[in-house]
Amino acid sequence: MDSPSEHGWEDLCRRCGECCFEKWVDDHGDIHPTAIPCRFLDIITRECKVYHKRLEVGEGCVKLTPQVVEVVQWLPENCAYRRRVHGSDG
Repeated sequence: MDSPSEHGWEDLCRRCGECCFEKWVDDHGDIHPTAIPCRFLDIITRECKVYHKRLEVGEGCVKLTPQVVEVVQWLPENCAYRRRVHGSDG
């Protein structure tokens, strides 16, 4: 995959907000999303209320780079970042 510019990378996000909901891992290692959003997620607009400082607020937010997306297991299958990294961004 070509390495997109940071601005181009950010533009891939469809603002679904699915990555901003709590997840839990069961005894088998399977990851399950919950209905509990991050306290900074506007559940109507699906936008982060503190996006400019999201990595500083201590909520466990992860900067999604191509390298991170390649290894994390908790992004939804239809995530634009995940589809781009894994070559299915049709």
